[in-house]
Amino acid sequence: MKMGAKLLAAPLSALVALSGAMASTAHAQAANMQGWLGTETIQTPVGKFDFKGGYPTDESAKRLDDALLFNRAVEVYLDQMPAVSVFQIRKGLAEGGAREANQFAIWETLMDARTLLLTGNSETVYGMTFLDLKRDGPTVIDAPPALLGGLSDMWQGEVLGIGPTGPDKGKGGKFLVLPPDYTGTPPPGYMVAKSRTYGVWLGVRGFLVDGKPDKPVALMKSIKIYPLSKASHPPAMSFINGSGRDIDTVFPDTYAFFEDLAQLVEQEPTDLLSPNERFELASIGIEKGKPFHPDADQKAQLISAVRLASAIARANTFASNDPARLIYPDRRWEWLFIGGSASWDSQGYVNTDRRAAFAYAAIGMSPAMVLKIVGAGSQYYWTPRDSTGAYLDGGKSYRLHLPPNIPVKNFWSVVVYDASSRSMLQNGEKFPTVSQYTGPNINADGSVDIYFGPTLPKGKEKNWIRTVNGKGWFPIIRFYGPLQPFFDKSWKPDDIVEMK
Repeated sequence: MKMGAKLLAAPLSALVALSGAMASTAHAQAANMQGWLGTETIQTPVGKFDFKGGYPTDESAKRLDDALLFNRAVEVYLDQMPAVSVFQIRKGLAEGGAREANQFAIWETLMDARTLLLTGNSETVYGMTFLDLKRDGPTVIDAPPALLGGLSDMWQGEVLGIGPTGPDKGKGGKFLVLPPDYTGTPPPGYMVAKSRTYGVWLGVRGFLVDGKPDKPVALMKSIKIYPLSKASHPPAMSFINGSGRDIDTVFPDTYAFFEDLAQLVEQEPTDLLSPNERFELASIGIEKGKPFHPDADQKAQLISAVRLASAIARANTFASNDPARLIYPDRRWEWLFIGGSASWDSQGYVNTDRRAAFAYAAIGMSPAMVLKIVGAGSQYYWTPRDSTGAYLDGGKSYRLHLPPNIPVKNFWSVVVYDASSRSMLQNGEKFPTVSQYTGPNINADGSVDIYFGPTLPKGKEKNWIRTVNGKGWFPIIRFYGPLQPFFDKSWKPDDIVEMK
């Protein structure tokens, strides 16, 4: 009898069993090739998860939900950091007395290390306030000439520049800021801009005259800010001196980060964020029109997530491997704006890692800060490392050599920051700075040597910045009015060298 006949003669049940076995074997082979989960335990960096017949156990399903919430919270932190940073500046100013648009904070004797502000500087006079367009409607800013700065929305998007690169071309004038829901025709006679958010941050700087802040402070005190509806009788300005005060404007790396973000989302227009961003926020409990009240398990995940997220942010800022960060192929100096764009889209897409790297260390994503204008604006170099690639250590001594003819029209400065707070290093001195204004000793060839360390090198008082044992630190070299040798890189600073 032929094989086909034997199969036909076999009981139907046996054929069914054989068919089922063959199908099961084929399915198992396919599952193995495709990586489909069956009955097994998988090992992952976030734990073990059990599956039976392709289904997660109840306990595994709960922990996987927690893992998803955790991951979403980490991404939300990194993506929304620029907004929470501005929100915290508004809170810090309000606690310092600048709660209304006509209450203007000025650091009249310069910003010192008692103010916590992401990489603030001690060589220009700062002035800041916030507009509330939801409460006040269209708002007028009557600005004097010779200021540098502008207006940003609550996500650090530029609303309007003020100064040489703004529409006023450094001459000052009347600006009119419109709320996002404004539909009318603005009156003539103003430089007009419409904000995406109701909250608007106004920040300006004034240059010292003969090394003193008196004149820029007086100039800044001539600013007028008022609702357009009160143009005939504008409210009087009130000026708050921020110098020498403990003002904290740096966002937290705790659960409070998400609480601040929830408040901000509630205050601003829904369509400001993309649908995908709104989904990610809603997935961790932040949704406009709904209270932010995660349960105990969810809150625990958010608390844990913000710690990892802030650790990732630090690594992304201080240990970046982005090749575009380096200014010179043979130096450790890095760009603050990696890619040369304040909108982070120089690669054809928004590079959120580059945006987060900036936002963790600095504030003010203004296009004016990256414009390559010879003799105008400002540029910045920074590094967390010495010439060997080791992180800068507050317990060690170092030297930085700046070659002759530092390429600036206005002035240069070197300011030291605490790696933890990313604010000026609190080292027992008022200003952790050496600059053109501080009168450092100049070498015979016109070069400048700057020294860093916990102990003063003999005879180097004017060229020394004290560091603190146990604290990491990093410098920023500022170039105000950078000249052509800066842009063509024919001038370049030496690396920071440890002195042993």
